[in-house]
Amino acid sequence: MSRRQYDGSFKLSAVQLANKSDKPLAEIARSLGIHDSMLRRWCHQVHQGGPRVFEAGNRVERSEVLQLRRENRRLKRELEVLKKTLPLLDHPEK
Repeated sequence: MSRRQYDGSFKLSAVQLANKSDKPLAEIARSLGIHDSMLRRWCHQVHQGGPRVFEAGNRVERSEVLQLRRENRRLKRELEVLKKTLPLLDHPEK
């Protein structure tokens, strides 16, 4: 069974509806045919990243940022290893 995917405009519309309505979030989610935790997560994402968070380019950028962070951590670890071995290379034992 595959997961349903919702486009950014649907997510943003759902969040705007949740923000403007006096109805409970669970009721709004039910009327949209989604789980309330999903709507809650979308609301949180918009609160953290603004209304443009669901644009297609942002997903690609987020993926690139995560990849760059992983690479940065790896390079920092490698640098630490090199720093520890450098004194051994400068003063070889006789």
